[in-house]
Amino acid sequence: MRPYYLLFLSFLAVITSQSGMSAEETIILGDGISVRVLYFEPESFVESPPLAILMSGGYSDEFMARAQFWLGKEMVQRGWAVAVPISDQGRKFFVENGGIIPAVIRQLRKTHTISEQKPMLLGISSGGSAALAIAAASPDLYTGVIAAPGRIWDAGKFSRLSGLQVYLRVGEKDDFRWNRLLDENAALLRQAGALVDAALVPDARHIFALNWKELETWLEPLQLRRGLTPKSEQSPHR
Repeated sequence: MRPYYLLFLSFLAVITSQSGMSAEETIILGDGISVRVLYFEPESFVESPPLAILMSGGYSDEFMARAQFWLGKEMVQRGWAVAVPISDQGRKFFVENGGIIPAVIRQLRKTHTISEQKPMLLGISSGGSAALAIAAASPDLYTGVIAAPGRIWDAGKFSRLSGLQVYLRVGEKDDFRWNRLLDENAALLRQAGALVDAALVPDARHIFALNWKELETWLEPLQLRRGLTPKSEQSPHR
């Protein structure tokens, strides 16, 4: 993995009523690569929020990042800070340049008050696949992955995921037939040592709404370990 040195950070902060504090940041890396990051955090929380990195689908460009931020918005409302990296270099840019996401995380820790706990990786469609691949490259850096949907691109790179939490969902009627890969992908992840919660979403196609009651049950142990209050216990004004 090539070392990446973060040289420059600029951001414009604004307040949004639905997503808390948001910022658009540009991070320029030591080899001249620049990465734009959309950053969102809860307006108010008792402790430093844990960090989630959201990989958008399509080509990971700004259009898809904003179009698919519904997942990030839900996480922000549940007390997570969410960063969305943007690239115009194609859907596998962040996978093929494995040092970028860890470098982005290091910089975010310098410029924002967030938890020192390992971050969560999130992804939708090819973003879910990217999240799985990024976690496989450096599994010790992340607490878990939410891929909804997601699939494994290169099985040979999934060999040491001991203890990594993976929440994997695929539509029962997936347009690209990822549903046919679910059992195989889940088995491969478990063989590599991941703790996998995998299921088909009934009647769903490629993009679908998540069952948040179900996902909150999966997230709750991770939140409690970080000292966060589950949504059901938060005061109504939050």
